[in-house]
Amino acid sequence: MNNITFPKSQWPSVAIGAVVGIVISVFIYWVFLALASPALMSEEQANAQKQASDDKPLYWVAPMDPNFKRDKPGKSPMGMDLVPVYKSEGNQDSAGTVKVDPTTVQNLGVKTARVSLLSPSIDIRAFGRVQYAQDLMVHIHARVEGWVETLYVRSAGEYIEKGAPVYELYSPALVNAQEELLIALKQSNASLIKAAQSRLEALNVPLAFINKLKQSKEVQRTVTFTSPQSGFVNNLQIQEGFFVTPSNTMLSVASTEQVWVIASVFAQQADFIKVGQLATITSEFLPNTSVSSQVDYIYPSLHSKTLTLQVRFLLDNPRLALKPDMFVDVFIQANTPLDSSQNVTDEQAISVIAVPTQAVIRTGIQDRVVLALGEGKFKSIEVGVGRKLGDYYEIVSGLQEGDLVVTSAQFLLDSESSITSDFNRMVSVAVAEDMTMGNQMSSQMANHGDNTSARTSATVNEVMLSDGMVNLTHGPLDAFNMMGMTMNFMVSETLDIAEFEEGQEVQVEIVKLPSGMYQIKTVHFVEKEADQMKDKVSNDSLLSGEHREHDGDVHQ
Repeated sequence: MNNITFPKSQWPSVAIGAVVGIVISVFIYWVFLALASPALMSEEQANAQKQASDDKPLYWVAPMDPNFKRDKPGKSPMGMDLVPVYKSEGNQDSAGTVKVDPTTVQNLGVKTARVSLLSPSIDIRAFGRVQYAQDLMVHIHARVEGWVETLYVRSAGEYIEKGAPVYELYSPALVNAQEELLIALKQSNASLIKAAQSRLEALNVPLAFINKLKQSKEVQRTVTFTSPQSGFVNNLQIQEGFFVTPSNTMLSVASTEQVWVIASVFAQQADFIKVGQLATITSEFLPNTSVSSQVDYIYPSLHSKTLTLQVRFLLDNPRLALKPDMFVDVFIQANTPLDSSQNVTDEQAISVIAVPTQAVIRTGIQDRVVLALGEGKFKSIEVGVGRKLGDYYEIVSGLQEGDLVVTSAQFLLDSESSITSDFNRMVSVAVAEDMTMGNQMSSQMANHGDNTSARTSATVNEVMLSDGMVNLTHGPLDAFNMMGMTMNFMVSETLDIAEFEEGQEVQVEIVKLPSGMYQIKTVHFVEKEADQMKDKVSNDSLLSGEHREHDGDVHQ
């Protein structure tokens, strides 16, 4: 192989040519690379810009007031840090979806729960009261007019045996009835004897008294009446010497071998109560003792005062352990009534979709829950709420088993999601008009002053002219059940916020706006008024001095 050599005189020219060639090659390479991958560079830049845009908050919102928004971090009117709100990721998210960064989710204390299937049975705990069994109570009336000569029972609550004397009654009608029987006996007229005896029996005269009358053939001035059953005297309305008529209830005798327990069940649980359901009854007056019973009767109407369903239980009480008016606790294991349209048997379990009660937002117009979609995304949706099953609500529409719902801090997420949500929150035009009118009235009340206000002393800590707010350390606001604290207040447009200065002592009147924020309606600057008073006193003193000097000149 032949080697090519250059004379030494040509070496500088060769070196220069090599350097120029290298430079040209590098230039051509970079130009080619830039022209060959413009699409790749644009895509990378677009992704970077999109990521930066998604990571940047759209705005900041107050945790307790979603209508209070700012374009930068800061403090809410309640003195809380504003929460950033981020844009949803492109067109993949449906309307109403909001995204919150993990740090904010943790700070808000967001908790979630899985939507699960629940057997619609609940444990009903009710408050009950022991009463006399009304069907075992006997009311005693006199069958004739007369006077109570002797009363063997002197107070309510006394126990009396069956057949024991209760009272002696003098009545002219009873005397005449005895004479008729004696006349019939003298005539030995069987039909008259039978008629006269039947009349005495109709007047409730004891059979033993009639037999004694037949034997003695002497009219008794008074007749002794006995107790028809054993029990406790109740509702005693007579004393010795009383004049009684058949319309008067003299007393009642109540048996306590069986008693009633009337339990008060909340109206929303009425659908779970059926006759025959088993129950366990306990009382703090009878420790370590429980009585089993079953629902004997369900009253057709609610109690007029407590608006609770009255449920009756019949209990055996042989040892008289349960006393009337004793309070008891009633535990009922209630199952949901089966729907007649469903082809199921009593042994088959019926399961329904249910969520914890705290997950449901009930507005009176619409029921909603906040879905946790993952990756910090949340969305408020409308649901159909059925029965209340203990600590759960039955969900008849809107959710499926396995969905994740928010159970804590869902109100802020719901407010933010509802701004761009795809469901209509108004049920009718009439409701919308009513709400609009209500908002206008609330606005007028805020402008002209609400009747509810609180006055307190405060110290100005900071004046935020751009936000129209001042930070105060104030005393208790009793009208709003608020203790003394440091927080931000809106300043009414009728006041000049420039008059507030840091460190000032003020007397303020606080009102609550329809948005939930608190506003300073009137203010008295304590230091300024004191300075003005001093100036006035000084001026008055100066004028008085001049006047005295002038008077002195005149007198001289």
